[in-house]
Amino acid sequence: MDIFVFGALCDAGTERKAAYDLLAYGVGKLYEISELPSIDREAGGKPFFPDHPEICFNVSHSRGCAVCAVHNKAIGVDIETLRAAPKRLAAGQNDRSFFLRWTAKEATAKRDGKGIGALLHDFEPDGLCGTFEDFVPGCIVAVCPSEPA
Repeated sequence: MDIFVFGALCDAGTERKAAYDLLAYGVGKLYEISELPSIDREAGGKPFFPDHPEICFNVSHSRGCAVCAVHNKAIGVDIETLRAAPKRLAAGQNDRSFFLRWTAKEATAKRDGKGIGALLHDFEPDGLCGTFEDFVPGCIVAVCPSEPA
């Protein structure tokens, strides 16, 4: 199965809802499911559909934008609005370079169900991650599948 990624700009304060609306849209189109299935979370916070284990997904949102990825294998996704990078985390990187790496790291951690705390540890993002600039205008999106895609 191909990986499907849906993204959108949205009003500030509606990002989480927009991410799950995108997920509902994607699941509806891909699996002909009319309502978003119930969602549960693994210990690390990774969401899943208990009644549809064949559908793997991940969502992300940031400052006026949202994204979701749908696949039949574990997947992680992250979106960040391109902005000034946090100086204490950027360690001399320019804003673009920081967010390209950060989104790939976060997508890797989310795919693996490690939770957001994993980002505080230094690790390399999985080489399977792809990063995309302006998939959603003004944002960087990273998608991290569990196998080449």
